Amino acid sequence: MVFWPRCGRYVAGYIMTLFPTENQQRLLVAHGLNRRFGALWVSIADGYEVARGLHFPVGTIETCDFQTAMRSYDPAGSARRAWITPHTPGWSHVLLLSGGQASSAEELSRHGQRVFEISYVGGIEELDEPIYTYDGEYRSIFDEAAHEAHWTDLPNDDTMSIPETLDQFMIIIGRITGGFLDQNWISSEGLLCVML
Repeated sequence: MVFWPRCGRYVAGYIMTLFPTENQQRLLVAHGLNRRFGALWVSIADGYEVARGLHFPVGTIETCDFQTAMRSYDPAGSARRAWITPHTPGWSHVLLLSGGQASSAEELSRHGQRVFEISYVGGIEELDEPIYTYDGEYRSIFDEAAHEAHWTDLPNDDTMSIPETLDQFMIIIGRITGGFLDQNWISSEGLLCVML
């Protein structure tokens, strides 16, 4: 069974640093996630509950580290695989390893839960605006007044490259969820889930 530790950067009163210690996009590239990056941040702490919400059969779930999970990384593959890790208290992170963006954000967000999604395809430099789902309803992250404070200090420049924009989107989600992806995430244990 996976131990879901407290993680993230906190100081008194749960105020986090405004910027990650590492560029989020470069962290992904450094660890082999440069061809495609698909991820969910889910306001459910229990990784097994997240796996059930994504419809992964219990018998296909195993505990593993990042390096083991990355052996299943196949952006062009059709078999659905994901690696679910703790993110911050009350949040799980889902790294989509293969099988496309077949998330169940609408279902995962039922009963007042929140889900943030990012999808990036390298090579063709395709990046969609982050998707935010709350209680079964899709919304724009940038139309939510409660989220405005998390992005108003960041540059809004049409000349930014796609990698710079990806980094910025991940900073915004990190601020909202209370933590950024970092070396602790890379060295953590999670749930490798496979759809047979």
